[in-house]
Amino acid sequence: MLHQMSKKNTHTKKQKIFHLFLLITLIVLFVYQQHQAYGQQYVIVDRENGDRLTGTWRGGTDTHFEIEYQGEILRLPVTGHRLSFTSDLSNVADRTAAKYFRNGLMLLELGLPEQAKNRFEAAIEEFPKYPDAHYQLGLLYKVNGDNTNALERFRSVAILDAANFDLVPHFRELGDAALANEAYGEAVENYRLILQYYPDHESVAGLSYITGFLLVEQLADDNEGLSLLENEGLSLLESAIKQYPDMLSHEKALFLIGKLKAETDQLEDALHTLRGFILRYPVSERVYDARLTRAEVNLKLGRVEEAGNEAAQVHDMSVDEAVRERAKQLLDQTRWTVYTVANNLPDNRVQAIAVDGTRLWVGTASGVMLFETAFNNWIPIPDVPQLINSSTKAVPDVRAIAVNPDEVWVGTRFQGAVHYNKRTGEIQTYPPTDGFPAWVKDIKMDDSEVWFATDVGVIRKIRGTVNPPIFYNRQQSFIQADNIETLLLTPTTVWGASADGAIVTFNREVEVEEWSLYNSTEMRTGMTVVGFDIAEDQLLCTWFNADEQSNGYFRADLDGVNGKSTTLHTGITDEIKLRRIYIEGVLDDSPVVVEENEAPPADTPEPLIDEASQSPAEVSDPLTPESVLETEALEVESQTEVLEIRPPPPPTPLVLWIATNDLFYTHHTRSGAWEDTMTPRIVAGELIIHAFAISNGRVWIATDNGLAAMNIQ
Repeated sequence: MLHQMSKKNTHTKKQKIFHLFLLITLIVLFVYQQHQAYGQQYVIVDRENGDRLTGTWRGGTDTHFEIEYQGEILRLPVTGHRLSFTSDLSNVADRTAAKYFRNGLMLLELGLPEQAKNRFEAAIEEFPKYPDAHYQLGLLYKVNGDNTNALERFRSVAILDAANFDLVPHFRELGDAALANEAYGEAVENYRLILQYYPDHESVAGLSYITGFLLVEQLADDNEGLSLLENEGLSLLESAIKQYPDMLSHEKALFLIGKLKAETDQLEDALHTLRGFILRYPVSERVYDARLTRAEVNLKLGRVEEAGNEAAQVHDMSVDEAVRERAKQLLDQTRWTVYTVANNLPDNRVQAIAVDGTRLWVGTASGVMLFETAFNNWIPIPDVPQLINSSTKAVPDVRAIAVNPDEVWVGTRFQGAVHYNKRTGEIQTYPPTDGFPAWVKDIKMDDSEVWFATDVGVIRKIRGTVNPPIFYNRQQSFIQADNIETLLLTPTTVWGASADGAIVTFNREVEVEEWSLYNSTEMRTGMTVVGFDIAEDQLLCTWFNADEQSNGYFRADLDGVNGKSTTLHTGITDEIKLRRIYIEGVLDDSPVVVEENEAPPADTPEPLIDEASQSPAEVSDPLTPESVLETEALEVESQTEVLEIRPPPPPTPLVLWIATNDLFYTHHTRSGAWEDTMTPRIVAGELIIHAFAISNGRVWIATDNGLAAMNIQ
């Protein structure tokens, strides 16, 4: 009886396994027929007795199927056979791997997913290129919410045999879940696989746009590989607008393509694309942005009139104040002209400029050049510059220029100095081989002397003598610093600033050579002077403080007395931006307008420029505006008969022009007013300034990417 029950149970179990095997075979056959469009060619037939046949699929019904095997057509019943399909015979698993896989399927049917997972993994370990096993593991990971591993398994299936599996719903579901969780990189990975392996799927049109947007708007902002991601996104969007021009996303994509091309300096393409966008979507909410981007591109191309026209149209049409302000800034920038190698500069890296009447000497990394600038002209005068450039062993890297009516001095890096006598046409060199320092950083001269700032000390050349130049350094004299960055000459004093922050002075009025350190409570420890200037009766210099991440300017009497320091920018971590700050002062000859019954003006604070807002913010003014001093002087003068005390005259009112990599503005010392005069962002690439000059009604800024000029009337 027990034996009969055992036989019955065994028979029942065999029946269940057989029915399961038949069910699996039918499912596989159905799946195959559903994906026949993907180009399946081969079928693997596993029989119940363990035999295997591999042939070419010829068709089938619910009860029978046909394969071509060794040149013959075999018609076999579905019952008793397990079918699997592949487009690549190299993906056909061996019997051991197939056994593990079949066991995994049976364990799944019995509701034992963990044990089934182990069998699938064993199948892959036996035969790594087993797409069916990878697929089943992907399903298990997905059910368990392990989307990362699910993606990896489905990716393996796509690589091995995408044609035999409909992975699109899985990739789409995983991608959409990642997108909802703002895991943009993971979303893009899933969408990319659909685009790559299922290019004819109906979802590809929308996914092409979505993936492109994610690449250029999300991932490009969050990763260092900006250019690669942008290029991939740009290529994907360009393909999408051509293949699927009727999608709603076409408008945004066309606009982004134009913006990306502008940002990556594909300037002509950007203009063409954005023009097409404006014509096709004239009432788009992005149309003003497109026009202003076109204006920016035209500025980079030097097409100032076209840029101005675009910006003016936006300024007149838009009611959005932010848009109008951007248009105004672009209109202001059209006042700038940028000269480059296309305008006969030897190099776009301009490192020194010197005004010579109406002419301008320009020093670059590849030599010096001279231009006539009268009446807004730009006429190259190459003869003398060619003599200077050819006088050294190699084309000089020019770092300093000083001129007067009789002569020109050129300071170089690596090749010393060059002198040109305007009256005789004679060129004389002072090369390192003759003991002259190789790197001349600054040159200043007057009627009696010529001074050179170098990386190893200061050199003084006295006119009218045949004596060799005098060399001051810490080994040979009492100068307190060697590496001098910049110089300033006054009738009584030579000022010098070193690379390590020391300010040294030389008394020109005594016979004994005397160097001193300049100390002022306004020049704190850590401040490094960038450059000097004399404006009327005042000494000006700009400074930066790397420790405090700040920079600003210092203004004092010519002897350094009554000095006050003003901080302009704070919180600057980029040292290049921090140290690039230059100042020029000119007489403020504007008329003083005093209205009747007008109260005396109150103290106007000088600004502390906040880097984030890039606009002046009110702080306590260390210098009283000259208008206040003038008013106080009048009040005291009316009482002279009683007090017989006169205050010192107020400082001469100046207009301070200050240039940085981010801002260019003016400060009127009489009124305390500040005016943002724009930064010449028409310079292609990052703006890094090296020199600054004002002459003949024009301001000149030497930058890494050309020489920018603007009329200041």
